[in-house]
Amino acid sequence: MSEDAIRLNLFSFSLADEAKRWLHSFKVNSLRTWDEVVAKFLKKYFPESKTAEGKVEISSFHQHPDESLSEALDRFHGLLRKTPTHGFSEPFQINIFIDGLRLQSKQFLDASADGTIKLKTSEEAMVLIENMAVSDHSILHDRAHIPTKKSLLELTSQDAMLAQNKLLAKTLETLIATLSNLPQ
Repeated sequence: MSEDAIRLNLFSFSLADEAKRWLHSFKVNSLRTWDEVVAKFLKKYFPESKTAEGKVEISSFHQHPDESLSEALDRFHGLLRKTPTHGFSEPFQINIFIDGLRLQSKQFLDASADGTIKLKTSEEAMVLIENMAVSDHSILHDRAHIPTKKSLLELTSQDAMLAQNKLLAKTLETLIATLSNLPQ
């Protein structure tokens, strides 16, 4: 059995719901090669507009202020998986990722690379990034949670909700007092 035939036979098992119905909508033996199936599948589920949106999302990647290196790497890989037709080469992906990191993360990577991580091959750079992410991930999970003292501008969503409720209650009390003073 050829590799194409194996792929064609097993492909339907990787699909669910609408995608499986889509595949079965073709006449038997109308899709003869794996490349044909891939081209039709990508055209159906990854049209140019969706690919363009995904490419913009990938190329504008930035590490969030409160995001660890491992979380940023996981999120970046998710963006790549979300748009499998992005067409970015591995070296270009690594450059996008590194360029989107916060300065501190870039400095850690450069230090671990004994210079500049961008001078490494894409394989070497990826090994360093993944090793740093694993280390970063384990440090985050090993460390006990120590709540930080919040400044005036650093409110949790719960704090903000309590403040809104208090303001709403005060407004309601004022309104009730005003209404009770009106003549019957």
